[in-house]
Amino acid sequence: MNDNAQKGPGTPILSIRDLEVTIAEEPETRPILKGLQLDIPKGQTVALLGESGSGKTLAAYSVLGLLPAVASIAKGEILFQGKDLRRMSEGQLRTIRGNKIGMVYQEPSKSLNPLMAVGKQIGETLRLHKNLGRRAAREQVLSLMELVGIPDPRRRYRNLPHQLSGGVKQRVVIAMALACRPELILADEPTSALDTTVQAQIIDLLSRLIHDLRMSVFLISHDMGVVAALADRVAVLKGGIVVEDGPVKEVLKNPAHPYTAALLSGAVHSAKTHVATSVAQIEPTDAACPFARDCKWVTHICRMQTPKPILLAGTLPEQQRLVRCFLHMPKPTTTAKKS
Repeated sequence: MNDNAQKGPGTPILSIRDLEVTIAEEPETRPILKGLQLDIPKGQTVALLGESGSGKTLAAYSVLGLLPAVASIAKGEILFQGKDLRRMSEGQLRTIRGNKIGMVYQEPSKSLNPLMAVGKQIGETLRLHKNLGRRAAREQVLSLMELVGIPDPRRRYRNLPHQLSGGVKQRVVIAMALACRPELILADEPTSALDTTVQAQIIDLLSRLIHDLRMSVFLISHDMGVVAALADRVAVLKGGIVVEDGPVKEVLKNPAHPYTAALLSGAVHSAKTHVATSVAQIEPTDAACPFARDCKWVTHICRMQTPKPILLAGTLPEQQRLVRCFLHMPKPTTTAKKS
């Protein structure tokens, strides 16, 4: 956990507002993200948690304007330090990618140039954005490689990616993301391509870097352990909608949404339970709660619509929790008739 995170709400370094992302599929487009709302406060790590294919990575790629050709942003704002990235030209975005916003990709083997020495790949970012000469860039690269725990940096500097283990390649990708000391790091499943032992090493490394460098991080993950180890807050994504958002310790200890509880128990794919026949026969509409098909608490209204975000108990802004679930809707009050 990031002990040095700012404790006040402040102005978010990144603010995503009502983001809708669609994918073109014949004969029509299909919505993937449906009104995503998310704030990353300065100095904090906020995780977007959900199953594979839930749209988490598209959210991260939307920030940098790197969506695949089949995907597009239908609406919404992506405010970085108060400026809408969606309104920027490609040239303006190039000055931000790798410089103000760094990216840690989930598969380092695919994000590294197989024909270029890894040291030179890290140095390219410095030479592009910081206008450093070759010698100055090399010295900074060696310092970065040491910072992220790459053994024998001077020798590794000359290695090609295929000569490195998966863990060392991931450290190279992290060094590339940190090269220009960006204001924000996007970390897309940073440990998913690694074996268990190496995963633990990378988590320890990221935890130390977040603490020591006081980084702001937008973490994409499906792994509860990674989220618990690194994040200050977590937003749980289901069906393109954030169904729960709050401090990570509170959400993981006492989940408010049935989908979050199913994720924690590992029962996402076996969460279906018998429900009343009259409810089960109603096919969920497009506007239904995204967990309606599998939730044991499902009711008629769940299959017809998704509730608006409900603010749960919490006195301070950083303690606030939001949930989209009819289980938490305020009960209507009744007034006794006067006799």
